[in-house]
Amino acid sequence: MRRGKHDKETARIRAILILVALCVLIPMVGSLMHRGGAPKDGGEAEVPEQEQPQEEGSYPDSGHLTAGLHGSRVTIVREGDPYVESGAFCFDDRTGPVTNCEIAGEVDTDAPGDYEVTYTFLGENAKAEVSRTVRVVPLEEFEGDTDGIPVLMYHWVYTADDVPEDLDANYILDTELEEQLAWLKENDYYNPSLAEIRAYADGLIDLPEKSVVLTFDDGRYNFLELGIPLLEKYEQPAISFLIGVNDGAEKIAEFASPYVDFQSHSYDMHHGGGTVGHGGIISAMTREEIEADLQQMIDMTGSAQGFAYPYGDVTWEAQQAITNKEILCAFTTEQKRIYVGSDPTAFGRVRIVGGNGLDGFIWSL
Repeated sequence: MRRGKHDKETARIRAILILVALCVLIPMVGSLMHRGGAPKDGGEAEVPEQEQPQEEGSYPDSGHLTAGLHGSRVTIVREGDPYVESGAFCFDDRTGPVTNCEIAGEVDTDAPGDYEVTYTFLGENAKAEVSRTVRVVPLEEFEGDTDGIPVLMYHWVYTADDVPEDLDANYILDTELEEQLAWLKENDYYNPSLAEIRAYADGLIDLPEKSVVLTFDDGRYNFLELGIPLLEKYEQPAISFLIGVNDGAEKIAEFASPYVDFQSHSYDMHHGGGTVGHGGIISAMTREEIEADLQQMIDMTGSAQGFAYPYGDVTWEAQQAITNKEILCAFTTEQKRIYVGSDPTAFGRVRIVGGNGLDGFIWSL
């Protein structure tokens, strides 16, 4: 009798322990099933959402960058001449010039053929890339320049339905400019960079026979709004000599284009106050003052490749400032071409006069 009573008591205790264990385990199993197994409604298993890490190398703000090449997209090199690295440019419409650039590609000018050089710019969460083809032409096939390189000097652009009150020869009708750009494209003219122009003047390289550089002075809105679309339409690279104090940074941010290389027409020297030439202030400035102005434009454009003297006035102090700031090419308004041996601190240009017609334009080349 006592043994049977003990067995019943033992069984009752075991049953109680099992119930306690089930009360603890069932909620735990349910929780695990809800988190990683079958959902309570018997549907498909839910996969918990995970925060996706940003892909390495992604640049969500790349749309803020505009990149282009100094000079032609296809660089022509005579076999055996040194390869001149013309470089590229890039602007961020939020912060200004992007100078963090990696250059990739090798060129062997002793071996005719095509080579690829790539420029990669890295900005603030942004990336831009441009490439140029470098074409090394066999010596016997290369047709070199024989009568100097014309650097064309334009100023302002207008339309027939908005004729300026102060219309003069510095203005060119948009349709006349378009006719000229179309002719250059149809006749395969080559657009050397300023680095190539400097190397040519220094006697280091030859340039193709049909070479021309397009420059537009002052950076007025009529050129930016009317001229740039035409340059893009006919794929003709040009240099815009910009006056910094006249909304220079804002103009670059708004009108940056792969076909427009913004360079310096001074930051704030394009006004009177001097006694040399056309009376520009530059003749009344010290070398140090000129250098400070030049540096402001180097910072604004991210480049020290080119400078156009305001009003074409040149002084010894200004030429020394150009040399000290290591600016490759400085241009006057003197009517002349560039030859081997020309002074890079005072290159001449060929003025394009509006209304001369296509024949007059062709003659200037």
